[in-house]
Amino acid sequence: MTRTFDAATWGTDLRAVGADIVAGEISLREESLHRKIAFYLDADGLPVCQSLCPSSAWFPTLVTRMTAVTVAHGRAVVAVDAVLPLHSSVLDVAFPGTELAGAQSADITVVDLSRHRRTLHAELPRHLVVTGTIALALSPVCAHPEKWTRSGDAHVATT
Repeated sequence: MTRTFDAATWGTDLRAVGADIVAGEISLREESLHRKIAFYLDADGLPVCQSLCPSSAWFPTLVTRMTAVTVAHGRAVVAVDAVLPLHSSVLDVAFPGTELAGAQSADITVVDLSRHRRTLHAELPRHLVVTGTIALALSPVCAHPEKWTRSGDAHVATT
């Protein structure tokens, strides 16, 4: 099974090369092993250290390591060694360095270092390894949702 990546979702051009995922000429698995800490990918596919970024900076792809994995009854809970941006959702997930043979669609809950949880339905490889690499496609979530009046008319909150 070969994985494809939509640049609109991931924010950069990614491609599968065997079990690995590559951004430009950078192997996400090798970069993750080399850095040992979470990093974002910028629009050109270059790594940007998460810990050096101001909280106001936004990057749609986060690459980090898994610290715990529990799979049972068609669901998975994956703890990651990073803090996801507070107002973000996870659009897609990939596991660089993990074979997709035998993968099945499943609910995957990602738990970050702040213990925040985000769940998505995606392809789950048959075998995941703790300390393995995980890539997350992130999307910003509006910090100020629409406010509703009693009549049901929607008003957009502005700051």
